[in-house]
Amino acid sequence: MFCNRLLPIIAILMICPLWLMAKPSDVKGKVTGSDDKPLVAANIVLLKTDNKTLVKADMSAEDGSFMLDNIPDGAYILKITAAGYETYSSDTIQVVGEHIALPVIKMKPKAGTLKEVTVRTQKPLIEIKADKLVVNVENSIVNAGSSVLDVIARSPGVRVDQNDNISLKGKAGVNVMIDGRRTVMSGADLANMLKSMPSSAVEQIEIITNPSSRYDAAGTAGIINIKTKKDKRFGVNGSATGFYAQGVYPKYGGGFNVNYRNKKFNLNASYNYAHRRAFNHLILYRSFYEKGVFKNAFDQDNMGKFAVSSHNSAVGMDYAISKKTSIGLNMSADITGFETEGNNYSKILNENRATQSYFTTVNRSTNSNQNYAANLNLRHKFDSTGKELSIDADYGTFTAGRDQNFTTRYINTDGQDYLPQYLLLGDLNGTTTIRSIKADYVHPLQNNLRLEVGAKWSYVTQDNNVQFFDRSNGGNIFDTTKSNHFIYNEIINAVYLNSTKDWEKWSTQVGLRLEQTLATGEQKIYAQSFDRNYAQLFPSIAVQRHVNDKHDIGLTLSRRITRPNYEQLNPFKYYLDPSTYRTGYPFLMPELIYVAEVSHTYKQRFVTSFNYSILDQPITEVIQPSDDTTQKRVTVQMHKNLSKQYFTALSGSYQFQFFKWWTNVTNTNIYYSKFQGNIANSQLNRGQLTFDVYSTNSFLLPKNWSGELTFFYQSEQIHGYMLIHPLWSLSAGVQKHLFDKRLTMRLNCSDIFWRSFPRATSTYTDYNERFTARRETRQLNLTVTYRFGKRTVAPVQRRRGGAEDEKRRAATGNA
Repeated sequence: MFCNRLLPIIAILMICPLWLMAKPSDVKGKVTGSDDKPLVAANIVLLKTDNKTLVKADMSAEDGSFMLDNIPDGAYILKITAAGYETYSSDTIQVVGEHIALPVIKMKPKAGTLKEVTVRTQKPLIEIKADKLVVNVENSIVNAGSSVLDVIARSPGVRVDQNDNISLKGKAGVNVMIDGRRTVMSGADLANMLKSMPSSAVEQIEIITNPSSRYDAAGTAGIINIKTKKDKRFGVNGSATGFYAQGVYPKYGGGFNVNYRNKKFNLNASYNYAHRRAFNHLILYRSFYEKGVFKNAFDQDNMGKFAVSSHNSAVGMDYAISKKTSIGLNMSADITGFETEGNNYSKILNENRATQSYFTTVNRSTNSNQNYAANLNLRHKFDSTGKELSIDADYGTFTAGRDQNFTTRYINTDGQDYLPQYLLLGDLNGTTTIRSIKADYVHPLQNNLRLEVGAKWSYVTQDNNVQFFDRSNGGNIFDTTKSNHFIYNEIINAVYLNSTKDWEKWSTQVGLRLEQTLATGEQKIYAQSFDRNYAQLFPSIAVQRHVNDKHDIGLTLSRRITRPNYEQLNPFKYYLDPSTYRTGYPFLMPELIYVAEVSHTYKQRFVTSFNYSILDQPITEVIQPSDDTTQKRVTVQMHKNLSKQYFTALSGSYQFQFFKWWTNVTNTNIYYSKFQGNIANSQLNRGQLTFDVYSTNSFLLPKNWSGELTFFYQSEQIHGYMLIHPLWSLSAGVQKHLFDKRLTMRLNCSDIFWRSFPRATSTYTDYNERFTARRETRQLNLTVTYRFGKRTVAPVQRRRGGAEDEKRRAATGNA
C-alpha cells in the first residue's frame, strides 16, 4: 500500500519544480549554411568564459533553430560545429535574468581536403553499420550527465527492467563488453558498475543483434559494446555505492571500484556485497486425467522465503611492455550463501473434486556457491595500419553445494496422520572447471577492406554427485531412485574468418565460423552414457545501405547455436515437495537458430526491424508429468527439446522529445511464435500473436534533479506447452546530483501496483496445471553513489577473455 500512496508524491516531485521556476533565462537562435538554408543537427554548446566548462548543449532542429533554457546569470561563449563547416565561436554573451535572441548565425564552409573534413565532422546520434547499430553518446543532449546504464536503457531496442536486467529486442542474456572486452560481472553487480560510469566517459555504444563470425556462435540475444573515450587518463578514480531496498523484506548492500592508470600500468579493483531477503509464493492447481477422464487434483500453496548473501570481487591489471605490446591479468571471486525456508500445504481432491486428504512439507535448505576465474591476455599491434594480434588464456572453477532437509506429513480429513512422517535428506555437490585459449588477428587491407581470423579451444569438465537418504526410520537409507552421479566432459574447437568492407553508401560484413564439439556424459548410478562428436558451420552476412540523410536500410543473415547450460544437463533434483521437483536432462541437445533481419532507421531516431527465425530442436522449459511410470502424480520441471519453433517479429525503437525537459524512448515488439513437438505423449503444434511495449519517460528538472516514469505491458504469450497470461508494471523514480555531480542519489519504486508476477497454464495429454508465482517485484529502493578522483581516468575495463560462453553456462548452472 505504501508504494501506491507514493505514486502521487513521486509525480508531484517530478512536476512541481517546473511550476516553481521563476523567469528562467533562455538563449535561442538559428543556424544556416552559406546558402542561407537551415543547418540540421548542428552541435550547439554553451561554455563558461572563465573555465570553458560545458553548461548546456543542443542540436539544431530541422528549421535550424535551437534554444538553451534555464541558464544561470553569467558570462558565456557559444560554439557551433557542423559537418563541412568551420567551428563558430561567439563573442562573450552576458546573461542577466532575461531571454536572449541571437541574430542568425551563418556558418562558413571549411576549406581543405575531404580527409580533413572527415576527421572533424559531427557524427550523427545513431549510425547504421552493416553488422551493428552505433549510438554516438558524446553527441547526445539527453544523455549528458547520465550514467552509462541510463544511456543503454535509452538505446534503440534495449530494455532495462525494474531489476536492472538488460534485454535486447525482447531477448535476455545480453553480453556486455567494454572496449571489446567481456565484463566479468553480471546481474546486479554489472548494473552497479554501469550506474557508476558517467556517460561523459563513453564515446559510443555498439548494439550488435546478430554478432559476426568473430564471436562465439552461441547465444541469440546479442552484444552491447561500450567504447570509452581515449585520452591520457592518468591518475586515480573510482566510486562507492550503497543501497537499501524494501519490499515485503529488506535488502541492502554496497561496494566500490577503484581505477589507477599511469603511462604504462593500469590497475582496477572492485568489491560488492549484497544481502537480500525475499519470498516466492507459488499457488498451484494440478489436474490429472486418464484417457481424458478427470481422476483427481492437487490444490497446493507453497511459500518459500530466501536469504541470500553475496560477495563479488575482481581485480585486473594491464602493463604496456612497449608502445605496441601489452599484457594483462584479471581475476574474480564470487561467493554466495543461500538459505531457504519452504512450507507447502497440499489438498488432494478426488474424482468429484471433494477433499480426499492433505499433505504438508517443510523444507530447510542451505546452499553455498564459490566461483573463481582468471584471465591472462596479450595484445600486440604490428604497425599503425591496424594489424593486431590478441591472445587470451582463461581458467575458472565453479563449485556448488546444497543440503536439503524435508519433512512430510500425510493427513486425512479428520486431521490425523494416516502415514508415518517421511524424512528426506539431500546432499548435493558439483564442480565445473573451465579451460580456454583463443587467438584473434586483424589485418586491414586497401580500399577499406578488413580481414579477421582466429581460433579457440575450450575444455570443460563437470562432476555432480547428488545423494538422497531416507531418514524416516531413524537411519540414513541411501535412496537410489532419487540419487545420481553425473560426469560431463566437453571440448569445443573453433576457427573463423571474417571480412568487412565500406563504400560511400554501402558497407558489408561476411564471415564463416567452424565449431567442433566433442562431449561425453555418464550417469553412474543408472549406467547410462552418451558420446557426441559433431562439427558445424556458422555463416554470417550483413549488408547496409545509406540511402540519404534520413534513411538507412540493413540486412543480416546468420546461423547460430544455443548449447544447454550445465544446470540444464545436470540431473540434480531440487524438491519442492514429494510430488514436485526440478531437475536437469542429461540428453538435452543444442538448439540451432537461423535468423534473417531487415532494419530501417529514420532520422537517426526511429528504428524498425523485421525478424524471421527458425529454431531447430529449441530448448524449452516444461512442467510435465514424470516420465518415470512408477512415479504417479509427480510433476517435473526441466528443459527439453521440441522439434521446431518459428518466430516472426516486427520490432520498433522510437525516441521522442516532447519538450526540452521531457524525452521518451518506446520499444515495441509484435511477434508470432509457433512451437512444434511431442513431450509426455502430448502433440504440440500451436502459435500465438503477442505484443509488448516498454516506454520510458525521462524528465530533466532544475537544480540537478531528474525523474523517470516507466511502463511495461506484455500480452498473453505461448512458450512451448505453457500459456503465460498478460502482465504489466509501472515504475517511477527521482534522481539528484550533488557536489558537482560527484554524488548521485536515486529513489525509485518498481512495479508500483504489483502486477508483473507470472501467471500461466500448462496443458498436456491427461495433465493440466495452473500456477501463480507472487514475487517481490514491488520494491522501494534508495541508492547512493559517490565518484571520487580524476574524472578523466578510464572506467573499469576488465577483460573477460575467451571463455565467456562457457562461464555463462557454468554460472547459470550453479544455482
